[in-house]
Amino acid sequence: MAAASDFRLYHSNSLEILAGLMAEELRRPAAGQGLLEPDVVIIPQPSMRRWLQATLAQAHGIAANIVFLTPGEFVAQALDANVDGRAEDLDFEAMRWRLLALLHDERAMRDPVLRPLRGYLSAANDGFDALKAWSLAGELAASFDRYQAWRRDWLLAWDAGQSPRDPQAALWRRLGSERPHRARRVQRYLERFGADADGVPVGLPPRLFVFATLNVSPDVLRVLASASRAGELHFYLPSPVAAYWGDVRTLPHRLELGEAAAFGDVLDVEDNPLLQAWGASGRDFMAVLGGYEIVHPSYELAVYDDPETRAPRADETLLHHLRRDLLHRRPPPSTPWRETLDRGDPSLQVHACPTRLREVQVLHDQLRALFEDPRFDPPLQPREVAVLAPDIDPYVPYVEAVFGGVHGSRDFIPYTLADTSALATEPLAEVFSRLLALPISRLGLNEVLDLLATPAIAQHAGLESGSLDRLREWLTAAGACWGLDGSHRARHGAPDDDVYTWQFALDRLVLGHATGSDAMVGDVAGWPDLEGGDLAALETLIGLVRVLARYERLLSNAMSSEQWRERLLALLSAVLPERPRETRDERALDRLRTLIDEFADAARRAGFVAALEPEVVRAHFDARLAEADTRAPLMGSGVSFGRMVPMRLLPFRAICLLGLDDGAFPRSDPGGGINQLVRELDGPQRRRGDRSLRDDDRFMFLQLLASANEVFYLSYLGADARDGSRREPSVLVNELLDVAAAYHAHPKRAREQFVVRHPLQPFCAEAFGTDDDGIEPRRFTYRSEWQPAARATPTRRRDLAPWMGVALPPPEAPAPEVPCVRRRTHDPSAPGPSPSSRRRAPP
Repeated sequence: MAAASDFRLYHSNSLEILAGLMAEELRRPAAGQGLLEPDVVIIPQPSMRRWLQATLAQAHGIAANIVFLTPGEFVAQALDANVDGRAEDLDFEAMRWRLLALLHDERAMRDPVLRPLRGYLSAANDGFDALKAWSLAGELAASFDRYQAWRRDWLLAWDAGQSPRDPQAALWRRLGSERPHRARRVQRYLERFGADADGVPVGLPPRLFVFATLNVSPDVLRVLASASRAGELHFYLPSPVAAYWGDVRTLPHRLELGEAAAFGDVLDVEDNPLLQAWGASGRDFMAVLGGYEIVHPSYELAVYDDPETRAPRADETLLHHLRRDLLHRRPPPSTPWRETLDRGDPSLQVHACPTRLREVQVLHDQLRALFEDPRFDPPLQPREVAVLAPDIDPYVPYVEAVFGGVHGSRDFIPYTLADTSALATEPLAEVFSRLLALPISRLGLNEVLDLLATPAIAQHAGLESGSLDRLREWLTAAGACWGLDGSHRARHGAPDDDVYTWQFALDRLVLGHATGSDAMVGDVAGWPDLEGGDLAALETLIGLVRVLARYERLLSNAMSSEQWRERLLALLSAVLPERPRETRDERALDRLRTLIDEFADAARRAGFVAALEPEVVRAHFDARLAEADTRAPLMGSGVSFGRMVPMRLLPFRAICLLGLDDGAFPRSDPGGGINQLVRELDGPQRRRGDRSLRDDDRFMFLQLLASANEVFYLSYLGADARDGSRREPSVLVNELLDVAAAYHAHPKRAREQFVVRHPLQPFCAEAFGTDDDGIEPRRFTYRSEWQPAARATPTRRRDLAPWMGVALPPPEAPAPEVPCVRRRTHDPSAPGPSPSSRRRAPP
């Protein structure tokens, strides 16, 4: 007989309501909980913690002694407390290194089942492509990690010997043989504490809160539900729909019934079209949660914020109507709500811009207008606005230029950037990346001097800023171009000639200072124009070039992970101070050292002892330096810029989405890959609850629409910047425009008028509202410096007169070519001299 459970389910369309319910529950002492024992709250994303803490503190005056965990972290704690095998578990990093060791193992790769992998990993010269092996190990590790969460039965069947001809199954058996990996540990846990078992897990809190955690795998949901046997489990479920909607017929489910049912099915006209188009991922989770197969709620409370229970507002907006009909699963009204499009309604905006820069410029102007709009009561504040994009990285420089460029003026809007790489914008990260690339670098003049100009390196070398300019002048005059010496040039496919290399230029400088003349000494002509007080800068430069030359050789060889750790840490110590002067540089340097240690420690824990090629190490650290940090809090003191991340639900009064281009969003799982789970997502083998990237993006778009309390702002690249041809937005934008247009008497006309098309240049007349049909009030700018140019620009462009009135006469016969003799010292790009006359005197 199954043990009794205490699973309490709360659902609402408002995160504020759910947070208020949790705050009230936190006031009550939990049975069996110690006075100083913390409460445990599971959240879908670490970025939600700050908002939830602030909301709870507002209710209680303080929010303390609360532990926030992600679902994965809680599952790991539950398994560690109840199932053996923690030290032998396989996470992504452990699997990647162990798989890389298998791919390097010639004996293991002789297995006939792995023949396709051997062919893929073979290099052009019948060697082994180390970079392909590293990439393949990462893809396989990511696939196996996903199988552990969503296809536990596959891995257990492979352990039992099934699919003997499948290369992935063969690799998994070698990887997880006799090892208590995650799938086995979850299986043992659920056998003891699952829905049909009678055991009570230990080590779990007497009261557990699960807040806004959607679309987790069925196994994760089962482990969460098992906590209701050890104590109280309070599950707070945000839902854009008040009624049960696990039965909504979304497009993927209608496609299973055939094309006639998928398109134009008369049974679906009574349902909300946005829910049908975007709700597939949420529908599956609602069906799993409401199917009473995994979860058996002992208490359920529904508290929805329904506008229809209040008096109608005089300033009702289109967004309010869309959200209200979504809440009640209603289609657009059969009687038009409006005759024509209200261009003064700011609640739903769609802007088409030619470039990303213009997207950010238009956004800045539109936000200024929203902050000054008296219809918002209370006035809209920057901290109540979120700006998201499928990929925020391309927008970061434009955000810093447009929003940060007016800092200190009345046009400034405070903002914060989240989800960017913690090291991507750090100068020392760029230095580290360049140092790693020494074996493939040409070491040009500007490249080395830019490296020397880095503040931390200049500090370590004791170099003043004025010395860099003198060094550049000397080296240019002495003929430094690229390459350490002739052999270094030869390794890059150039002739083995040291003229115009670093060795050539430095020899001339040192000899010129020593002799005080430009006379030839051997085959070297000195450059004597050095001043005595500048020798320190030259000495610093020579020292740096020697360090670069040494590590250019050392980092060109394959080494073990421990040797890589020693060499990379030594390289950082050779060019950077132990403690940089700037706090920012000190943090970046500490982070770089940590990354190097983590790299070597992960290889050691996995037992990887083979030598690692330089290109593998470069690929690893380049990927780590570019990783986005989605754990950072999204809500700050200003407008919050971030990435569109699934399961990130935060209530904002205004939500702005950039980069909604056709093909960019919704994203798709890569087709033709090695992940076998992806292949089942569009076929009959798909299981309820399976997640696809495309369905997740669609559901995230639905959640964002439901979370935008007053403004939902959309922007995309709607025109080609070169020829002005129109570009289509994301299919989700088109679907939203179709539904929004249906609220008007003339849907086709309203749909065309919804999109505000902005010109390429912010200083032309069209950017200030001029339109072919009169004035477009939704196009404006607050930048007064552009007004004079806009007034001088004609509203209509005129075709230019032909440049040539008549055709040109035919060209004359070309004159015979005469060889041109150029002095090598005047033109470094001229063909090189013979080796016997390699060193030349200066002009």
